[in-house]
This record gives sequence, C-alpha cells and structure tokens, in this order.
Amino acid sequence: MRGRAAALAILAIASAAQASSVTNEVIANSTTTSGANPRSGAFTNALHATFDLSDAWSLDAGLALTFEGSAANQFAASGSLVTLLTAGADWSPRDNLSFGIDLELSPRSTQFAGTQVIVQRETGQDVAADALVRSQILQAGFGLDATWYSAGFSDLEWSLDAGVSYSHYDVDQGISEVRIGGTVETTATIQDNCNAHPRRCNRSLLSALKNTPVALDFERLSAGATATLYRDTDLTLGADWYVYQHDPADVSYYGLAAAGRGPELPLAPLRFMVRPEVLQRFGAFSARLWLEAGEYVSGTGQGTAGVGARVQYRFSKAWRAWLRLSGRRDVDETGNATRSGTVSAGLGYRW
Repeated sequence: MRGRAAALAILAIASAAQASSVTNEVIANSTTTSGANPRSGAFTNALHATFDLSDAWSLDAGLALTFEGSAANQFAASGSLVTLLTAGADWSPRDNLSFGIDLELSPRSTQFAGTQVIVQRETGQDVAADALVRSQILQAGFGLDATWYSAGFSDLEWSLDAGVSYSHYDVDQGISEVRIGGTVETTATIQDNCNAHPRRCNRSLLSALKNTPVALDFERLSAGATATLYRDTDLTLGADWYVYQHDPADVSYYGLAAAGRGPELPLAPLRFMVRPEVLQRFGAFSARLWLEAGEYVSGTGQGTAGVGARVQYRFSKAWRAWLRLSGRRDVDETGNATRSGTVSAGLGYRW
C-alpha cells in the first residue's frame, strides 16, 4: 500500500485517461549471517501487471520468484524456489477517492540454511557445532486499503491512505542435522544410538533436532500522508503497526521463514515501523530517498533501521526504467548486529 497515494495523486494530475502497464524488477539481496539470521542472501525476479477496465476499475496481478542462497557450514543442501502470487483490484467511485483489495499466496516451499549452534555431548560438555536449518513455509494473506487525494493544481496538494492486512504462516522449521567434528548427527542416527545404548543417549541433542510445526497469524495496520509541493516534490510519512494472534517467538528463524514473501523483510517480527521519504521530479527524471526505523517484538530482537534510494527515468510516455539501492542494520535480542544490502533494477511499459 505504501507509495500508492503519491502515485495516484501524480496520475490524477497528469491524466485521466485509462492505461495499463507491466513491469519487471530483478532484486539481489546480501546479508551477513548470524545465529538469529542463518540465510546469506537471495535473488528475486518480480513481474507485475495492471489492467484498467474502466475509469473506475482496475485489476493487478504479480508473480515473484525468489532463489535463496545455498546452505553454508559444510552443508551442500539447497532449497526450492519461493513463489509469491499476488492479485488485486482498485475501485475509484470518485476522482479523488479509491479503495483497494489485495490477495497473496506463497505455496509451500522448503529452504535450507547453515548456522552454528551450541550442543551438549553425552559427557555433558557444551561444544559448537555446524547445524543445517530446514524451513518449510506456506503463507497466505489479504489486505484492504483506502486512498484520498485532493487532486487539485495548487502549490500544495495532499493525499492520505490507510489500510489493514492479514497474513497467515504455516511454519515447519527446525534443525535437521548437525555436524560435530567429522560426525553428522540426525534425528534417526541419535534415536538409533539411544535405542542401542540408553545410558549414552544424547537426549539434549535429540530434542534440538525435533521439529515442532507452528502457525503464525498477524495483522498489519498502515497509515500514511503525502504532501505534494509545487507538483514536483512529494514528502511522505508512513507507519505500520503489527498485531499478532500467536507468539511470534515460536518461529525460531523468522528471517528465513519470511524470505521471498515481501521486500527486504527484517530478521525478526516487527512491532512497528516508521518510514519518512522524499520524492523529487526533474522532468523525465525522478529520485526518491527514504529512511526507516522499527522495533521488534520483545524477546525476538531489539530493532531495525534502514536507508534507501531509487532513481527513475522515463524514456517516453510508454517506457521507464529505475535503479534502487538500500541498506539495513538489524540488532537481535543479544545485541549482535546484522547488516544487509539490496540492489534492484526494473523496466516498465505502459499502454
């Protein structure tokens, strides 16, 4: 929803004619790994199309495919593609008012990532071990939003937007095997050892290898305001607030579960996020700069902060291209910082 208000205001000022469009964006993300964030990066191709049916109605659809980096720490496992399907409709009963509905579905997919964990040997000694994290996720959701904009021609115009979205995650996540020295331990091998030698059973490690499926349901409440100055400058302030029906701390590796199911998702469940931004147009060229800061749910992390920029050039009324760069710093519950960067390039056609 964020950014829709400014886009609608610009379109209302520029033209009332119907138009459809298709865009494709290639996104590459890289992040430092940590105990709270075992994934190292991802590559996404996102295709999106909008079709205007009339002056009042438009439909949109999207397909994003994300490939996660292969597992690290001596594991050769690699997961499947993460697929995100989106569809939506917008209705404008008046020139300066619109309502939208969005649907999304990410079918079940499995990802693997390597990390380090502390395990207990049969002797009771704690040792560091390489672990292979398995994450199988299904996600579905929908959202509703409304946008009002003044749609005038004065030196100061306004647009306001608000929305609510619901997301459901089915999460089957846990450590599938660990490597201690040159020995690979799985649930099956440890269980076999426990059956054969009950007194030497490593029940602590066996417990760590058992996965417990969980469900995560939450809502995101969003609001934003944009001031358009002299038709070429947009100043926007947006905010999101999250409400959870289940304890999000039950998801051990939230960043791995959310990867591919939204742009630049942080490594832990958010409590809130605030994002100020400025957009400046110079004829066919435009530049946008934003900052963002948020706080994680207590017990899952401390906070996140990011900065980004996007530049776009319109070659004609039909063609445009853009480049986007962003960086983020996340701090987990223990105070360890994880840094990530994203670069993307896109091309759009309008007819």
